[in-house]
Amino acid sequence: MFDAVFGSPAVVAATDEGAWVTAMLEAEAALAQACAHAGLIPLDAAQAIVAACRPDLVDAAAIWQAAAASATPVIPLVDALRAAVPAEHRSYVHYGATSQDIMDTAMMLVAVRSVAAIEADLTAVSDRLAQLAAEHAATPQRGRTLMRPAQPTTFGAVCTAWRAGVTAAIDGLRRWRPALQLGGAVGDRAAFGPAGDQVAAAMAARLGLPEAPPWHTDRTRVAELGAALGACAGTVAKLAGDVILLSQAEIGELGERTPGGSSAMPGKRNPARAVLVVACAHRTPGLVSTLFAGLPQELQRAAGRWQAEWPTVTELLRLVAGAAHHARAMLDDLTIDAERMASRA
Repeated sequence: MFDAVFGSPAVVAATDEGAWVTAMLEAEAALAQACAHAGLIPLDAAQAIVAACRPDLVDAAAIWQAAAASATPVIPLVDALRAAVPAEHRSYVHYGATSQDIMDTAMMLVAVRSVAAIEADLTAVSDRLAQLAAEHAATPQRGRTLMRPAQPTTFGAVCTAWRAGVTAAIDGLRRWRPALQLGGAVGDRAAFGPAGDQVAAAMAARLGLPEAPPWHTDRTRVAELGAALGACAGTVAKLAGDVILLSQAEIGELGERTPGGSSAMPGKRNPARAVLVVACAHRTPGLVSTLFAGLPQELQRAAGRWQAEWPTVTELLRLVAGAAHHARAMLDDLTIDAERMASRA
């Protein structure tokens, strides 16, 4: 019910229960195709599995409802796939893989798609700030440090500083390293014999993910995703926080063209978009810390910390997407009182 407030339409859709199940099905289909390519399973078995890996043939809500029994949605998903293929092909479903292979690969697919949408909104924010910086390069504005008046600056310089943070956040997203997960029962690809690396490379290529050695209990790439997303949230929250401060009636240098209203004071004009950016970003640090707290994972498969990543990553992607989406709308709607700025400089 809070999707419109704490998310963006694109990333809400990319992270819902159906999107996760679709990503798991993509992983299972790519695994079957890769195994057939390596000669580990019959081609007709792979074709039957791929045909069964259609989202419209699977009840996503039922898969997640059944997940609690085994602490993973992959087991009910595999059961559904085995029921959907001819009996002679059922033993080839999920061949050589473990539940974590499918879940981690699905998480990477969900994250890659969500990050692309976040980056698009942040790039639009950066472009708008570049435009404002050029337009207001000579617009005087009073600088403020420690919440007190300081030396004069320009609004163009303020926009340039805002943009530098956004650009750095985008760079951080681009440095993140998604990867296929395929290790099998204990992370050594033993079930595939000498074809393990070949299967992984073929599966990765089909999914458009980089190939990597199994990383079941090496969660650095998940922590890095969390850190990059946290930086994005903090950067746009700084920008929105400044807009809130500068739109106070006592200052009145910035505002929103279509502000939010008040249930108690009809004439009040609230910077609603900026407030939503801050609200989304305010919730992200705890989620980032949850991912970092999950780094010390037990032996070859974690008991709880890995599973905790699924909702954490989902919520983090949604919140950062919401922050970026609302920041973009805020800047598109921004009003600038250059005369008032100059009078106070």
